[in-house]
Amino acid sequence: MPPTEADIEAAVTAFEVFLRSRRLKMTEQRRTMVRVVLDKRGHFTADELYSTLLSDGESVSMATVYRALALLEEGGVVEGHDFADGQRRYERALGREHHDHMICVDCRAVIEFTNHDIERLQDEVAKANGFTLKDHSLQLFVACRDWHETGACARRAQREPGASGAAG
Repeated sequence: MPPTEADIEAAVTAFEVFLRSRRLKMTEQRRTMVRVVLDKRGHFTADELYSTLLSDGESVSMATVYRALALLEEGGVVEGHDFADGQRRYERALGREHHDHMICVDCRAVIEFTNHDIERLQDEVAKANGFTLKDHSLQLFVACRDWHETGACARRAQREPGASGAAG
């Protein structure tokens, strides 16, 4: 569910408090970036955020985007993931239910899922070892059945326009 304007304002305010605790200022660029990342759906890279900002007429450097994303992640506005493809991907943390990820090693699709049995087992494992689970990130690296059975994958074709779909 997309965040409301009130949610966005609360996130901007919370991020500003976080920045002050680090003796940093809430610049107009940072305020804009908070709003842009909260408007994003799904996962995005620093390059994609940079392109969005430029398209919106913002004058920003790639270095500024990287620094801002690190602060946004530390401040809890976004969550960062490494899906073993060489690029850190981000997703907004506000207004999003907890979920885990499956990453296809063939077509690079990222599938979000929730499984209550897995959640329960993680709590049980932590408890059995004398801990209380505070947070976690689960990534399952999977192989694309379609790709291995037929040599074609619709998700891969969508990612690589013009690809024949044949394994090779």
